[in-house]
Amino acid sequence: MKKLIQLIQIAKRDLNMEDDVYRANLKAWAGCDSTTQMDKKQLDKVIKGMEKLGFKKQKPVRRKVDQALLDKEPLLKKLGQVWTVMKAHKLIENGSYIALEKWAAKQSKGLNDGKEIERLDWMVPIANQLIERLKRYHLRLMKQAMMVKIPAVLRYYKELKTDELDEPSEMFAIQTKLQASRLNMPTHMQRVRYLDLLQAYEDCNEFIRRFGKSSDDIKGVSNAKAR
Repeated sequence: MKKLIQLIQIAKRDLNMEDDVYRANLKAWAGCDSTTQMDKKQLDKVIKGMEKLGFKKQKPVRRKVDQALLDKEPLLKKLGQVWTVMKAHKLIENGSYIALEKWAAKQSKGLNDGKEIERLDWMVPIANQLIERLKRYHLRLMKQAMMVKIPAVLRYYKELKTDELDEPSEMFAIQTKLQASRLNMPTHMQRVRYLDLLQAYEDCNEFIRRFGKSSDDIKGVSNAKAR
């Protein structure tokens, strides 16, 4: 309702409509000379009337984040890199800078005396804190995802004939299996640091890609664990 009233005010301004003419038109279109007393159907009638007089709704312009500008600021660039990795890990749906800006704007309230900062390029003073918050968020999501990946790696390793692998592949398989085994212990998973889990996460992904089966099979591992 509020947006419709705002749109009517924009139409009035664009059409250079005098106040007395405006109120007469409201009365003619909706039977009431005040938009604040109208319901949605009445407001829609007013907008249609405005359109007949020549008013054209403008599609909202999507703001784009200037990535080149952000890349000039090392901290904002690092923030963007963490977000991009999260998207590459399939832990977030939208890896765009606009989505990052929306996330950062919500976080900025608690870092800026309760006032939200709307644009990424204005967030340099709190960028360090944002990076740490985003890394903690990434860490939580990786831990959740590893609850599926770890059983998959351990299962596939049992089925793997390591003596048939070349030396680099065998070393990679053994090291990844050891990582997965350690992380399978709750105490170790609880204490693991961000960069260590990041490496383990990527190694497990690569292990599953090279030695595992289909993603459906991995889901089956997750469902079996849940039961």
